[in-house]
Amino acid sequence: MTKAEFDALKAKAYEVNKAHKARAEKCADMDILIAGIMKLPYGQLKKLMTEEVMAVLEKYGYTE
Repeated sequence: MTKAEFDALKAKAYEVNKAHKARAEKCADMDILIAGIMKLPYGQLKKLMTEEVMAVLEKYGYTE
């Protein structure tokens, strides 16, 4: 394997790792939302909109 091939492989591995970390972060954020929804009785979705949940939603472009 040449140095150029190794560098290309290293760059590809870095990009794959970066994408994986982004997906893992989004999954963790969605877990926060789902956990909140699961705790609510029927018809109480508005009680889910805590500061933590709103911060997660704003992070992904949702606003009030």
